[in-house]
Amino acid sequence: MSKKTEVLKYYDYVVIGSGIAGINASESIRKQDASGKILLINGEDRLPYKRTSISKRLSAGFQKEELALKPVEWYEQMTIELVNGTVSQVLLETKELILGNEKIQWNKLIMCTGSKPVEIYPILPPWAGLHYFRNAADVDFIRSQNKGNEHIVIIGGGVQGIELTEQMLSLGNKVSLIHHAKMLMNRHFDDFMADHLGQLLKEKGVEVFLETQAIAMQKIENKCFEIILDRGEPLRYDKIIVSIGTMPDIHLASEAGLKTNKGILVDQFLKTSHPDVYAAGDVAEHSGGLVSGLWHAAEKQGMIAGANATGKQFEFEKTNFRLKLNAFNQYYFSMNPQIDNPEFEDVICQKDDKYYRLFFAEERLCGALMMNDKDKAKLLETAIRESVERVEIMRVFP
Repeated sequence: MSKKTEVLKYYDYVVIGSGIAGINASESIRKQDASGKILLINGEDRLPYKRTSISKRLSAGFQKEELALKPVEWYEQMTIELVNGTVSQVLLETKELILGNEKIQWNKLIMCTGSKPVEIYPILPPWAGLHYFRNAADVDFIRSQNKGNEHIVIIGGGVQGIELTEQMLSLGNKVSLIHHAKMLMNRHFDDFMADHLGQLLKEKGVEVFLETQAIAMQKIENKCFEIILDRGEPLRYDKIIVSIGTMPDIHLASEAGLKTNKGILVDQFLKTSHPDVYAAGDVAEHSGGLVSGLWHAAEKQGMIAGANATGKQFEFEKTNFRLKLNAFNQYYFSMNPQIDNPEFEDVICQKDDKYYRLFFAEERLCGALMMNDKDKAKLLETAIRESVERVEIMRVFP
């Protein structure tokens, strides 16, 4: 027997998704509207948490609310109603949504549904130790299954794949890393930094397969499996963890009739094709097809979408956000690198284990790569945003 939808509840603002974009949207609404009813819908079994920390904490683990973005008291103080649940349908014509067996009516809606892992299935079937990594529940599951002294294959050589490699080594496993591109961190590093990272992994005993893709898997005996690669010999393994990127989770928006492409299409005010619906964070697609996928972009978008839902007209200005990787006691920084772009000049500086590559447009700093000088990361980020003159920034670097 199907569940009956219960009585209608009304909210001035409903935010679907409680990542950093959803949290900031809710907070921004409250700053602009002291009395409006706000509902924040959380799709997980714990308080909203800092997702970027989980792959760094896999080996040590963490308590359920340890990485919470805000304590439970904060939601009470801000009079933001936080509920755990899954939205099954958004109805644009009547401005309603279905949450469990409840029907919710909204005046303004903000979609912060985030992203989901890019899957390699059906190339690889979802059995025999194949795990996708995205949320805290994945950490709990992988830790519960870890026996140590196993052969773990990590597919994906981006930030999360590198962090997972370090964590699985710390749990006493042998690790192989498969990456499709010719170098690790290919979207954010130059050859020097990628080679440095690759050499570091090899020194830790990691077998790195570049320009390689998994194309099939087969059972050998009992619970032993082989992964078939598009080059080289098959690789015997115990478990596979896949981290090859994410894609905007647009299914609710698409089914509701909002205009979507890769993500939910938004204008400069983060408004969607419906005048009372906004989108922010990993799910939002801006003009030119831009989907940021970065934490700091989601922070900013959430604040703007929340304010605009109350009637403000703040524009989201597309800007550059930094990326950092802190692994194996090494610190890597990347922000708008203009590698192999003849329109930009670059200057390379090295001192001891530190490395800097600065990119200039018309004698002003526009991007940078840096290694092992964490204290200068904030300075570099600010200097890029402010387009500091070359002569000024070069006083700081060797």
